[in-house]
Amino acid sequence: PKENRAAASRWLSAARQLAGPDLVPEFNWRCLTSPLDRPMVMAIQHDGLVPATKVFDQLYSVGQNAVSAWALDTSDGIILIDALNSPDEARDIIVPNLVKLGLDPKRIRYVLITHGHGDHWGGAKYLQDTYGAKVVMSAIDWDMVEAPGHGGGPFADLVPPRRDIAVKDGDTITLGKTTVRLHVTPGHTPGALSMIFPVTERGQSHMVGLMGGTGGGQTSATVHQQIASLERWDRIAAAAGVDALITNHPSHQSANERQALVRYAQPGDANPFVYGTERHSRFVKMLATCSRLQLARMGETGE
Repeated sequence: PKENRAAASRWLSAARQLAGPDLVPEFNWRCLTSPLDRPMVMAIQHDGLVPATKVFDQLYSVGQNAVSAWALDTSDGIILIDALNSPDEARDIIVPNLVKLGLDPKRIRYVLITHGHGDHWGGAKYLQDTYGAKVVMSAIDWDMVEAPGHGGGPFADLVPPRRDIAVKDGDTITLGKTTVRLHVTPGHTPGALSMIFPVTERGQSHMVGLMGGTGGGQTSATVHQQIASLERWDRIAAAAGVDALITNHPSHQSANERQALVRYAQPGDANPFVYGTERHSRFVKMLATCSRLQLARMGETGE
């Protein structure tokens, strides 16, 4: 109701230009669905089972409709990225999905948590207790998770995992021959973790980027933080040659639809998770512009 309409129009137009014809689903989600409109967000990000999918030679989607979980298979075990909403979901969704894809959950060595909201770490303690997996989070988001009530909300009664590994910006996690680079990108949470790691597809190498806080900020201060993080992430990803994109919520890039294309692909069909370096950069710039649009919706200029 306090929208700066002129500024909103300007930033929406700029984001639309960045999106072009090849980032329309991402634009529709991040720019036309306000992160402040919680009923709309939850209507799209509702709980629901989706098929487990092998996306690259080493990378598998093992999550659900509302929130992603990814398994990165290495020569010495599995790195899991995020752990869904609860111990029950870890046990009844992640573990069966791994088995369906021919992966042994006993090989889970690390659980990397993108940020400290309960829908990403809720199942981590189960995986820690059951398989001895080490849970990895930024130090500041560990503090958030370990605080009484975890900030309130529907995850207030969840028992957090034990603090295994607290990482800082620029740290790495290496398992076998695979190294995941970690960067702290505040905005969505104070210590949201973004990740870069290599994969292959039929022998061709790609570099995957996962921005750990694509959901954006909720206040003026955190949205400004988000913009700064996205601008920095664009530089980091470009320098690393990131050409493939995954997100920690399927809706942020129509991942469920992309996974269907992968499952039904014919020989020679392009992998829809491979964006190319230029398109990935435009995606990140578009997110930053949509954050400026969010500020305009809150009554600011977006500058």
